[in-house]
Amino acid sequence: MSNQYQIACDCESVRIVLTGEPIVRGICHCEDCRELLNVPYHSVTAWEKEQAVIDSGTEDLAEFKHPSKRMSRFFCRNCGESMFNSNAKDWRVVSQLLIRKNYDGALPEALRPKLHFYYGSRIVDIDDELPKRD
Repeated sequence: MSNQYQIACDCESVRIVLTGEPIVRGICHCEDCRELLNVPYHSVTAWEKEQAVIDSGTEDLAEFKHPSKRMSRFFCRNCGESMFNSNAKDWRVVSQLLIRKNYDGALPEALRPKLHFYYGSRIVDIDDELPKRD
């Protein structure tokens, strides 16, 4: 039996089921994420499209396409909650903060970050035990 996680936006209009193991679970410091999301870094889990299925609320899911990069941000058109981003590989990149919100503030062990990536592009230093990759 594979792991399964259910997440929803604040108003619960959009629900997504995440199945299996994420491709990536870590903290991204790339310029693209910073530009798309206007954040200094992004704690994420990344999933193949087939592993992150919109269970309900497809009609309430809106998309913002980055004007020059092959990235999009998908969000609930009712409450504005960001549900996931997509990247050039068409992965569904789900914020660990959203997952925490749906699990009473606790990130499931199997989804905790394993490393920092694009750390050489960082604008904020993070002092933790996780490996840092450029």
